Amino acid sequence: MHLKRSDSLLEDLSDAPALASSDTAERLTTAAFRFLPDAVYLFGDDRCLLETNGAAALLHGVDSPKGTACCEMFWRVEGADGCVVDRALEADEKVEVEIQTGPDGQNSISIIVQPVHGSGMQPAAVVIARDISDLRRAEAEAIAHKSFLASIADRTPDEIYALDADGSITWMNERAQAYKLVVVGGGSFVDIVASDCQEPTQENLRRTLAGDDTEYEVRINRPDGSVRYAEAHTSPLWKDGEIDGVLVFLRDVTDRKREHELMAQSDKLRAVGELAAGVAHNLNNSLTVIQGRAQLLLRNATDEVSSKSLQVITNAVEDGTKTLRRILEFARRDSASEFSPVELNYLITSSLDIARPKWQSKSRTGQIEVKIEGNGMVYVMGEQAELREVMLNLIFNAVDAMPEGGVMEVGTRAEIESGCFWVADTGCGMPPETASRIFEPFFTTKGKLGSGLGLSASHGIITRHKGEILVVSEPGEGTRFEVRLPICDKNDRFVKNANSPADAVAEANV
Repeated sequence: MHLKRSDSLLEDLSDAPALASSDTAERLTTAAFRFLPDAVYLFGDDRCLLETNGAAALLHGVDSPKGTACCEMFWRVEGADGCVVDRALEADEKVEVEIQTGPDGQNSISIIVQPVHGSGMQPAAVVIARDISDLRRAEAEAIAHKSFLASIADRTPDEIYALDADGSITWMNERAQAYKLVVVGGGSFVDIVASDCQEPTQENLRRTLAGDDTEYEVRINRPDGSVRYAEAHTSPLWKDGEIDGVLVFLRDVTDRKREHELMAQSDKLRAVGELAAGVAHNLNNSLTVIQGRAQLLLRNATDEVSSKSLQVITNAVEDGTKTLRRILEFARRDSASEFSPVELNYLITSSLDIARPKWQSKSRTGQIEVKIEGNGMVYVMGEQAELREVMLNLIFNAVDAMPEGGVMEVGTRAEIESGCFWVADTGCGMPPETASRIFEPFFTTKGKLGSGLGLSASHGIITRHKGEILVVSEPGEGTRFEVRLPICDKNDRFVKNANSPADAVAEANV
């Protein structure tokens, strides 16, 4: 309520010879008391109401009758021995409280009680009451709005950093605080950026401080030593109409980049398959003609030397045909085939028998010790020839990684929903950047000795079997490949299968 002065008061003041006179001062004090914007209550020594102003009547709707005891006023708290006036007079000191009033207790009233020493009917206490409901509601709205903004900032998938003009971090959201082991508040934002990205990052911060928004890709160092890719967006941070700092938003796009790389790898494999299919088809036509002519000449041969030569040609053509058939099979990996139970222990022992000449060659300078670990039969669903190809690839790579000898460990185990086989070596190992690319087509560390298709083809086979192939490697410590495949249901193991170990052994003995 605004302070107002009555016409009579103005007339009295204009007629007064001096404002300092006691009569004028008393009337001015009385008028000020009546028109104060805060509700004022005067209590006597007996703690009964002596006088109120106009704001007091507006505060709770009615005039409080004179003589009302202080404890009967609206500020009394139920269950208390006395009211705030009693407390102030008994302690002889000012008391400030805030109470809730109104129908639903939603109105906030600030009350100040100041003891006044007097005698007789002079006021013993002055109570000033102010309705601060609007203030409290505004504060509650501000807190709710701040909490809402904080919730958005902390739940966003982006990391958010506030930087000062020097590039030091002054604030970060919860997602960014997860990496506080690398940088804490007050540290430089550039410290979490990979070294080769620091210069463009500083340039973009300078542009943002000049008023421009920027977007760029950056590599970020993580507490575990890994490097992640992120899209960075910077915006000026304004204060009082001037740019006071920079807001940086980082969105991790590492998984997205990996998906793109896998798609590119798939496209490469598809291109290789199409090329292989075309070449194999054309060569197969030529070999068919050669084989037909060679067989015809062999049938009509009259001397032993010609017969042997033609037989060699025929055998070579048959080997070439088998090679082309395998190329076509590689090109048609996506074609559906019926899987059957495959016993992993037989798979690794038969693969070792095939690959044994690889490390027993006299040309090798070091000996390789082979350790086999197995805990009973482990059956998975798959195509035995393809899984053997994977096993042979892993064995050959292990042997190549140990040119001076070492230990190669192979084994199998059964898990709850999968069967696992692995090949580990004590060879040269691989750095993380190499290990992340080994399944890419045409990527090889063997130079001219490698094609870069072995592990890529193995990855495709395991993927088609709905399994996974994992690699763990440390430079100088060796490499371990693990393959997990869907385990075979017990009832399926007794279905007769032409590719079963028993049948394969029988075929080998024929």
